[in-house]
Parts: sequence; C-alpha cells; structure tokens
Amino acid sequence: MNHKILSIAAICATMMACNSKTETVLPTSVELPGTVDNEAFANNVESISVMNLQMDDAWTLTNAPWLAFSNNYIYLLEGRQLRLTCLDRHTGGKLSGRTIKGNGPGEILGLNSIFCVGDTLCIYDNKNFICKYDHNCGFVGKTHEFSNIPQIYNLLPLGSQKYAFVALCQWNTSDLTNKAILLTDSSFNITSEHFSPPQLNLYFAGNNPCYVDGDTLRVIFLYDNKLYTLFGESEQCTELGLPNPLTPEIANELFESDDDEAFNKYDGVFRGLCGSGRSLFVKYYINNVCHSSFIDKRTNKAVTIIDDDKEPTTTADLVCDFFKNITIIKSEGKYIYAYCNVINIVRPFKIHANLLDERLLATKTEFDAYLERNAEYIKDLEPDERVEANVILKIKLKD
Repeated sequence: MNHKILSIAAICATMMACNSKTETVLPTSVELPGTVDNEAFANNVESISVMNLQMDDAWTLTNAPWLAFSNNYIYLLEGRQLRLTCLDRHTGGKLSGRTIKGNGPGEILGLNSIFCVGDTLCIYDNKNFICKYDHNCGFVGKTHEFSNIPQIYNLLPLGSQKYAFVALCQWNTSDLTNKAILLTDSSFNITSEHFSPPQLNLYFAGNNPCYVDGDTLRVIFLYDNKLYTLFGESEQCTELGLPNPLTPEIANELFESDDDEAFNKYDGVFRGLCGSGRSLFVKYYINNVCHSSFIDKRTNKAVTIIDDDKEPTTTADLVCDFFKNITIIKSEGKYIYAYCNVINIVRPFKIHANLLDERLLATKTEFDAYLERNAEYIKDLEPDERVEANVILKIKLKD
C-alpha cells in the first residue's frame, strides 16, 4: 500500500480524534496546595458577571441559597425558611415567591437538591420525593417516590436525559447498595452503579462539592480528599494530596468526641469544585485557612491563592479577591455561581479603580446597574441588613 496514503490516513485519524469530545484522563494524584501565584490564578478567569436580579427579603438576607435555571426562569430557594422565588431569566425581575416550608400540600421540610426539567422546578426533598413547581411558585405535583433508594442522595441531571444520584451519607447497614453514585435513565430507573463509598458510618453534612459538564460528573466527598470523575461509564479517581489531611477515620473520632475546634487542626473540607476545558477549580481549607486552586489538566500542576487581608496591588490581586470573598452556590460546566456581600464588591471598585482592566470594568458596569435597580430596596434596609445584602456572581472560566 502507498505509504503516502497511510500517512494521510494517520493524519486524518489523529484530527478526528482531536475533534471528538473526549474527557481528559486525570492523574492518580495532585499535590495541594499548588504554587501561590495570583497572576497565574487570575489568568484562568475569563469574566466575572453580576446577575442583575431583583432583591427581595428571601434573596437579600439568604444564607447559602439554592439556585436552578431553566430556559426562561431562575429559581432561588432560601435554605432555612424555604422561601422560593422565581425570577425572569432574561430581565432578572421577580415574578413570584412564597414559603414552601411545612407539612401541607406542596410543602417540604428539607431538601437534597433542586434542578429544572423544561421550565418546571424540581425539588428532590429529604423524604425521597420529587416535588414540582411552576413559575408562579405553584405546586404542580409530587412524583417519583424513590422507595428503592434507602440512602440520602443528591440528584443531578446529566446529559442525554440521564440522572445521577450522588451519596450524601452512608449507614453501616447490610441491605444498602454499596455504591456512591447511581446512574438512571430519564424515568429514574437505575442503570448502573459506580464507586464504593469513601466510608460507612460517616454522615456527610450538606451537599458534596460537585459539577456536571455534559456527560461528565465530578464530585469530592467530604473528609475523603479524592476527586471522583465519571465520564459515561468510565471511572477515574484522583488523590488530592494535603499536608495534614482530615480522613474519614479521623472525622469519625472527632464527631464522637464532639470537639469542633479539633477539626481546624486538619486539612481538607472542600467547599467548591468546577472545571473548564483546561483546568479544575477547587476551594478547600488548610490549617483553617481557605485556599483556592486551579489544577491544570495538561501539566497536573496547581496554582493557588490564600485567603488573607493583603491589599491588592495588581489587577490579578483584585480578580483573586473575588474568589476569596465568594460562597459557591453551584458549579455548572465552566461556570461558577456564587454569592458575595455587596460591601465586598463596593470597596475594591471604589478604592482600587486604577487596577480595573477591561474584564473588571465590565463587572463594575453590571454591578452599578444592580445597585441602581435595587436602590430603593437597599435604602429601606436597616444598617446591619445592608451589610448582609448579597449579589450573585456568574464566573466564567477559560477553556
């Protein structure tokens, strides 16, 4: 056979492989923290957008809200009193809102996750039901009692009309399925089971840091210090190396001793996870100090920023300050959705206006529009309430 034809065929095959969507194979381990470098960290951020939403009592004073998007609506659920608000996704205006906490029809007492199917909000509650609500915050119905799911899970929509149950806690009971992630079809029938849970007898408090990008699911279980990746049916596990890691065994001992201060002596407790084409973002604690790192998938090296009170001297410092002050609500593909106190944005824009590049000037323009929209509402707040007023940021990572 002609060698020239073989060479052309090889080149074509290589090009086809490069153009197909494949998931990067991650290393078996990554050492954290990475090199402390504000400039390199900030280079991973494409934009920081301020969502121009209409404030109300549920949003302004909320603590760790839940957030879900449909094509036309934004659903915001306050986590304590379970106050549900629906906003227009295109204008940010409030359309409806009500409290859904209780034992009556259309009410819940707690939840594991929220997501949208079409324009309908689905709340996976803590009694293993899915409760549905429309854009008027009206209760549509309760469906899918998962009697075959005995553990507590987070429920996440994947691509191709599939769903994933991600374990939130485990009990040492022999009749449980001993898997951390369950995949289902569009009717929530379990199709496959993946990954052994990190450890039985350990209750995981709240949602695990996780994100979905198409058919790729990544999750970090609390106190486990491993990154679990599921791409289709392919499983990967990456050890996140920390100087003094908080392991499940140590966490169990500390829970039994009821010594909250002792937790601060160990490293771990991940509070954020997101990814773009070239990097992974993780937020975690070392010696009770918050760290944020981007892990480059090409080099397996991490660049890090550390939460401190140093005044910014460069534009990169200012970008990094956003990450020090945000509380992540959810990660979706290469986007991070987070809330931040208004005061933590006003101050850097006012004091360090000379450091604003084109990217941050766009952020400031959006923030000014947000303040103008909610000026009357903020004016009527008490001084301590104004300090607690929040803004939602949409941060886009570079591919």
